Amino acid sequence: MRSAAAWIFDGHVAHVRSTPCVHGFRTPVHFYAFDLGRLDEVDREVKGFGWNRFAPVSVRNRDYLSPGDGELREKLEPWRGGGASPHRIWLITSARWLGYVFNPVSFYLLENEAGELFHLVAEVNNTFGDRHVYSEPLEPKDGLLGAEHAKEFHVSPFNNMEGSYQFTVRREGTELYIGVDLYRDGKKILEAWMEGEGKPFTSKTLLRMALRHPFRPWLTMPRIVWQAVLLKFKRKLPVFKRPEPRHDHTIRSRNQPVNP
Repeated sequence: MRSAAAWIFDGHVAHVRSTPCVHGFRTPVHFYAFDLGRLDEVDREVKGFGWNRFAPVSVRNRDYLSPGDGELREKLEPWRGGGASPHRIWLITSARWLGYVFNPVSFYLLENEAGELFHLVAEVNNTFGDRHVYSEPLEPKDGLLGAEHAKEFHVSPFNNMEGSYQFTVRREGTELYIGVDLYRDGKKILEAWMEGEGKPFTSKTLLRMALRHPFRPWLTMPRIVWQAVLLKFKRKLPVFKRPEPRHDHTIRSRNQPVNP
């Protein structure tokens, strides 16, 4: 993945809930990996892409982390953990399509000079307008890279605030897999993952994806709403009211001033 400044992945997102009922879904998506140090290069070379400007496909700094148009590497600095500075930072995200985007989660993968991933930052947005950041070093685990973090943020109204997340990353050639599993009392209650096959992001691959899947980027929110309808009315799951965010890693709340 190091040879190109950006990649476009064709793949899917999947969720599997195991308690208190079994429910799952898998939907096709495409997503991107941007080298934060080379966004200006992508902006110059890829027709149809814009960085901090309107284009059919675009990335705007203000959509990520703290408010404002500051450089993304600088915005990420408080969250990247201690130790050596990363040689490269990959932003794994959905880009704006004709001005619109909703990212339930974006990931920042930090890479050293040897091309090894060593830290993960997950930026989570819920449908209530809140945003939270999880940050953990990646450690080898069962042949993959993993990290664990206590749950601190309300996402789904069908899960309470108890439990912990286990993050898993696998990068092999042009394939990328990122998993987020929710555990409670030692039992896995929810599996979620995104994976895809990547190609260098060029004017040609952008055009091909846009022609093949022109409506995909607009389907994320309707799909979330549809799954919520199924869980509430078909599976009869109880609904947990959104708690007011109190954790200092919640950097945006719809009802309170944003943390610096």
